Amino acid sequence: MKKRVLVIGSGGAGLVAAIAARRRGADVQVVSKASRGLGTCTAHAGGIFTLACGGLSPEEHYRKTLETGHHQNDERLVKVLSEDAEKTLRELVRWGVTIEFERGGASVLSTAPSMVMGGAGFTAELIDIAEGSGVEFVDWTSVTEITVKSGRVVGAKVQDWRTGEEGFLRAGSVILATGGGGQIFSNTDNPGRITGDGYALALGAGAALRDMEFVQFYPLGWAEPGFPRWIVDLSLVDFVRVTDCRGLEFLKKTLYEWGYRNGAEGGLFARDRSARLVAERDREGGVYAHLEDLEENSFDDPAVRYCLGLDASRFKDFARPLRVAPLEHYFCGGVVIDSRGRTAVDGLFACGEVTGGVDGASRVGGNALSSVAVFGLRTGEAAAEEAGGYNGTGSGPVPGFLHEVSQSVGQSPLALRKELQRETWKALGPIRRTSEMESYLGFLSDLKVRKIRIDTPVDRLLALEMRGLFETAKAVAEAALKRKESLGNHWRSD
Repeated sequence: MKKRVLVIGSGGAGLVAAIAARRRGADVQVVSKASRGLGTCTAHAGGIFTLACGGLSPEEHYRKTLETGHHQNDERLVKVLSEDAEKTLRELVRWGVTIEFERGGASVLSTAPSMVMGGAGFTAELIDIAEGSGVEFVDWTSVTEITVKSGRVVGAKVQDWRTGEEGFLRAGSVILATGGGGQIFSNTDNPGRITGDGYALALGAGAALRDMEFVQFYPLGWAEPGFPRWIVDLSLVDFVRVTDCRGLEFLKKTLYEWGYRNGAEGGLFARDRSARLVAERDREGGVYAHLEDLEENSFDDPAVRYCLGLDASRFKDFARPLRVAPLEHYFCGGVVIDSRGRTAVDGLFACGEVTGGVDGASRVGGNALSSVAVFGLRTGEAAAEEAGGYNGTGSGPVPGFLHEVSQSVGQSPLALRKELQRETWKALGPIRRTSEMESYLGFLSDLKVRKIRIDTPVDRLLALEMRGLFETAKAVAEAALKRKESLGNHWRSD
């Protein structure tokens, strides 16, 4: 009888968990919808970890995380995060990961290929370590169901979306490391494959979710037609005017009124309030960043380059007002876990953004990557220890399970996704109203019964992702309606 661990997702949390499980003697498979490590939020992250080191104490990190989360956090998870973050990263360094430490944090930016892909070097190193240790990767494959028999996980149903071939991967433990659900929103900086799959899989297996109303929005992101959806640092207000549709410079003025000396401080400590303020003005007719305020040589300023978020030299041709708006950035809620990543379902584990409890009602910047490392390691070790045995070679055919799609009739899955994203942004964006959320749940009921037409392999992938998008959107809407008061990044205007 062998021990096998199946990891769903190849971002930072999944890769750390896979290596940890392999080092504990388990056979490990990692399933990814794309090529391993690509299309993940870790690769696109800023590359910064917040942790107690170099003078910042675990007690300070613990307190700040609880305060930022409005004490909606699971204190046990926060305690583990604050106490284990430094030693976990030191362990990753021993594995061969390049990490630079400083007071109150650490960075993997020295291996990043670009500012936009701040965590891509980190994931690349983890992939090399995983492959070298014998972890098996199954790319271009969607997981459609976690199979539970007699109360215990036994594996997962999968489909290669390029060919439609279906299979079953047996495992004594399954780890969800699928990231968040940012693609339910039209405005998000999350990659296209971040579609809430883990939430749907967890619910289908019998696990619980928590805090799904708490979705973090970044105040500024590019909303100009043809521009990539990417964060614009709030420090931009220190260099150019940010105005509403009437031409009023409202953002910098309001940050000063709130007691912040500059946009950088506002970005650290007033992210939720700033996102709501910008969203209000955006609804009134739009918000604009006046890049024409920048001098020619300003584009070479590292601070300007940082706040623009992309190759600043390209903006020299855009010396005019550019549309900006809030972007969905991070899911603070998710699957309920204990301190070793266990869920309520025997043999089912979870780590990373797919989980809830660490952040509470809002997130400390840099805690996401720290959580990836700390709980990826702990979860991988626990999953290996508790995997038990399994029989067989690890795979076999399963019956079809895509009854809702058709080869000839129905709606394009891309069109369906875009419709869902537009409606979700209106109802569940930074500003929420009871009437809009109630209408939105009616929209979801209609959406659920529509047929999906598959013409291409990419259509098949998009159709497979609709379940995650639907279940995630429904969970956020129901949780947001249930919480009557405004708290953290959940804001009800009524």
